[in-house]
Amino acid sequence: MKKVTLVIFASVLTGCATGGRKPPVTSCPPCPAITVPAKAPEAAPIMPVNQPDLPPFTDNDDRKSLLKAAGLNAKYFEGLKNDVPAYTFGARKITPRELAASTSEFMRIVGTVSEPAELDRQIKEKFDVYRLAGRDSTGTVVFSSYYEPTLEASLTPTEEYKHPIYARPDDLISIKLEDFNEKFKGEKLTGRLKEGNLVPYLNREEIDFSGALDGKGLELAWFKNRADIMDLHIEGSGRLALPDGRVIKANFSSTNSLKFKGWLTALVESGALPREGLSHEKGMQYLFEHPEKEREIMSQNKRYTFFKLEQPADPEVGPDGTYGLPLTGWRSIAIDNALIPMGTIAFMSATVPDVDAEGNLLGKKPDTRFVFCQDTGGAIKGPGRVDFFSGNGKKARAFAFKLWDQGALYLLVLKESQINR
Repeated sequence: MKKVTLVIFASVLTGCATGGRKPPVTSCPPCPAITVPAKAPEAAPIMPVNQPDLPPFTDNDDRKSLLKAAGLNAKYFEGLKNDVPAYTFGARKITPRELAASTSEFMRIVGTVSEPAELDRQIKEKFDVYRLAGRDSTGTVVFSSYYEPTLEASLTPTEEYKHPIYARPDDLISIKLEDFNEKFKGEKLTGRLKEGNLVPYLNREEIDFSGALDGKGLELAWFKNRADIMDLHIEGSGRLALPDGRVIKANFSSTNSLKFKGWLTALVESGALPREGLSHEKGMQYLFEHPEKEREIMSQNKRYTFFKLEQPADPEVGPDGTYGLPLTGWRSIAIDNALIPMGTIAFMSATVPDVDAEGNLLGKKPDTRFVFCQDTGGAIKGPGRVDFFSGNGKKARAFAFKLWDQGALYLLVLKESQINR
């Protein structure tokens, strides 16, 4: 195109230079229209589900845990402020008032209906149902799982217990971006002030291996190895079994919000271990045999978690979720809070590990159950990921390590006609 333009321009200049008569103007053929492909509209992350496409709402677990989680959900709404922004599900705006009414009616139904067919009928009759679109807009969601570990620890440092966990530092600042602009729902920044500017907070290398928090009196408990601490950081909370037989809790307080990378993944990427057949136990054994590699491997995970201790630990009470109250094993899930409000009732359908009480894997099985959106996770972003809380104990641990399966997540909100009755 550039050459044609230069030739025409040169011809015009030649004609002017020789003083020749300008040729008669002739109309050139119309230029072909340039078609700019329209940008495909982005698929909505949450899609309404039509009545014929609804799944059977069959719950495969006991009603006791379901009502316990629902009761905590109701308590959450009782203490919620009125200025929480609305969320969009399909064409509907969802407010805390609607979610609170949904929880109340759901508890009434579950508490009075015993027949599975009648439960299914009432849910379909009284609730609008939506579905997470998944990463590829097909409705397929990847489920992972987390649990509350029990780890050996000491409240005083010894030759055996020498690696600490820390309380939240006073200079760590967390900012909820939605306080400045509601389009950033669920997003936050974490850092510290340096010369009047907010900068990223200290990372794992600086804290664990360069002693950046030494001498500040933030140590809470000490562990035998850093792999246990890393597991506690990843799960976000845990039970600490002390040498005197007591059990206390290390509850989540905050993180530095930096990039997360699992230490087993770092082992594989470094070439230390093959991905095939990898297990937590094999990773621990490798670090035990190669202590010189610990710093390199652990520092790959820049995210750092801070804790607060709770004494004693009630075995029936789970760790606190993002919604500010305890999680319930097998009933609480972590979702992307930028898309889904805390306290939303959900229904999951997936193929999951079949694990017995001792943590033995028996195979895979289909599972459907009602759950509640009560937590968030650093890696749980977008409409294609859900993290399932499995509680504590051997079964919970084995389940959490084995779950990485596809399924569907449905969101339930009481119909407007039911709310305004």
